[in-house]
Amino acid sequence: MACPEFEDLVRGGGGDHAAHCEECRALLDALADVDATFDAAFAGISAPPSLAAAVRARMAREFSVRRTSLLPEVLDFIGWAAVLALAAILLPRFLPLLDAALARIS
Repeated sequence: MACPEFEDLVRGGGGDHAAHCEECRALLDALADVDATFDAAFAGISAPPSLAAAVRARMAREFSVRRTSLLPEVLDFIGWAAVLALAAILLPRFLPLLDAALARIS
């Protein structure tokens, strides 16, 4: 639709705007015709009461949420433990070098 006030039309329901915009009035009339056609075509049809429960059960079967794996958490823990162990081993070896370098600077 080319009307720049379309968002206002959607938010406000369109009654005031459609009174002076022919494009929007035509759109609202067409939508009302479609709505009336669907109401007339499907007026006597209703879903059985068990349909909602059947749809929910089918969705639960097909889209079941699997339990998340602990493997990524364990691997993260092992990785961080390795980093900390490496730091614990290497840091004491490099501290004397760091102290000597700082002593030379001062």
